[in-house]
Amino acid sequence: MAINILTKKSRGFTLVELLVVIAIIALLTTLAAVAVRYARAQAKISKAEQAINQIYTAMSMLANDSNLWPGQQTVGAVAGGGAGNEICGDGCAYGLGESEAGIIDTDGNYPGWQGPYMINMPLDPWDNEYFFDTDYSVDVDNNPCGCGGGGCVDAAVVGSYGPDGTGNNSYNCDDIIKIIAK
Repeated sequence: MAINILTKKSRGFTLVELLVVIAIIALLTTLAAVAVRYARAQAKISKAEQAINQIYTAMSMLANDSNLWPGQQTVGAVAGGGAGNEICGDGCAYGLGESEAGIIDTDGNYPGWQGPYMINMPLDPWDNEYFFDTDYSVDVDNNPCGCGGGGCVDAAVVGSYGPDGTGNNSYNCDDIIKIIAK
């Protein structure tokens, strides 16, 4: 007996099955896009933290040679609520990459200067200048003041204004900082 395969009805996908597959693909694509966006944001934060550590190392070498921090500020001193001690480039008299800061070049006011301590001063991943501030307010968790912890105190920090770029005495919770003295 011969079997006729032409008489057997072939069955395709139903519309519901196709819609379910399309929905699953769309969901997976959305999840992948969110993960990539998060990974990019974290990579920028890591890049800023690495640059801040390099700037801190350069500042440490400057301090070892001249016993001064950028802006001819006393090593280890926290200004405590004063204005005009920030070195930020954006709204400040000068930035960390200028000769007054003493990291890349000197204005002649750093005795024992052995630099340059960095070749150039990079911008942060959001195209803002890094800053140095000796009266930056931090909480008990060493985060910018007002970001969850209480008991704010002044500290000397080097940092980035973070993704929103808000800074120069308008610091907020997305700032990326390294505390160097409290």
